[in-house]
Amino acid sequence: MSSFIAIALMASLGVLHLRVRRHAGWTASAVGRTYILLGYPTAAFAAYWLTSAPTITAWEWAVGCAWSLVAAASFAAGLSALKRVAADHAEVAAQIESIEPATGTLRY
Repeated sequence: MSSFIAIALMASLGVLHLRVRRHAGWTASAVGRTYILLGYPTAAFAAYWLTSAPTITAWEWAVGCAWSLVAAASFAAGLSALKRVAADHAEVAAQIESIEPATGTLRY
């Protein structure tokens, strides 16, 4: 059962990584990339602890749940940073596009 969980985890994280790498902010946000790349090993730690727990009430299960929470928070923070940097770049691009060529002033 644990080998099936490991294969499923690696496949789902691979699909997630392929999707996230196409995000517009991937190359621009080092912080976002760092948080997302830190999410992968924490998800693996969580899977290990969850599969090694003999019962749901064992302490290993609590450790696995804590690692799962850390992995989810890391992925969420990374995606938030990617969205933020993409929005910042879009705002700057809109400001540059709205400069009047003759006067050099901003148009609102």
